[in-house]
Amino acid sequence: MTVTSNYSSSTSGRRSRRTGQRGRADGPARSKRLLDAVLSIRANYGSEATGVRAAVSRWRQHRGASLDELTELVAVDPAELEHVLHNRQVLSSGARKAEAITRAAAALVAVGVRHAADLDPSQPEHRSAYVGITGLGPVTWEYFCMLLGGESVKADVWIRRFVDQAVGPRNADEARQLMTAAASRLDVTATALDHAIWDCMRG
Repeated sequence: MTVTSNYSSSTSGRRSRRTGQRGRADGPARSKRLLDAVLSIRANYGSEATGVRAAVSRWRQHRGASLDELTELVAVDPAELEHVLHNRQVLSSGARKAEAITRAAAALVAVGVRHAADLDPSQPEHRSAYVGITGLGPVTWEYFCMLLGGESVKADVWIRRFVDQAVGPRNADEARQLMTAAASRLDVTATALDHAIWDCMRG
C-alpha cells in the first residue's frame, strides 16, 4: 500500500469518501452535513442514485432552499424525514437514524448552533450536544466537523484496519491520535491523510 502516492493524487480531483463518493466540505449546508454524518453510519455511501448520497439529495430537493439552518431539521417529524429520505435504517442503539438526526439538530440548536459558522469543534458543549444523542458518538462527530471544513480523522473501520495492520490493534481514539501525529510528521493535513488512507484501503 503506497499511502504517500495516494496522498498526492487524493489532493487533486480524487473520488474519495469526502470529496466525491462520500461527503465534501464544499459549503455551509449544515443540515445536509448532519444528514450525511448520521446516515453514513454502517451504510453504503453509494452513488448519486443510491445510498447516503441519494438520501441527502432527496432532502435537498425536498427543501428547495438554503440548507444552512438546523432548525429545518428540528421542525420536521422523524416519520416525515424517513419518508423524504427513503431511509428507515436504525443505529446500533435501536433508534432510527431519522429520529437521531432530528434530536441531534435540536440539541445543537439548543446550545446556539444554528448555522455552519456557529460550530466550534473545540467547544465541549457542542460536542456533547451531538454525542449525547443515543446511537451517535465521537467518530461521527469528527466526521461531521470534517464535512464542515474541520481538520480531523474519522477513525472508521477502514482507518482502524490500516492502523491495526501498521502498529497493532488500537481503539478509535488511539487510531485518530496516531493518524494526526503521522500527518504532522508528513507535513500534510490530517483530513488529507485520512482521505488517502481510506482510498488506499478501499482499493
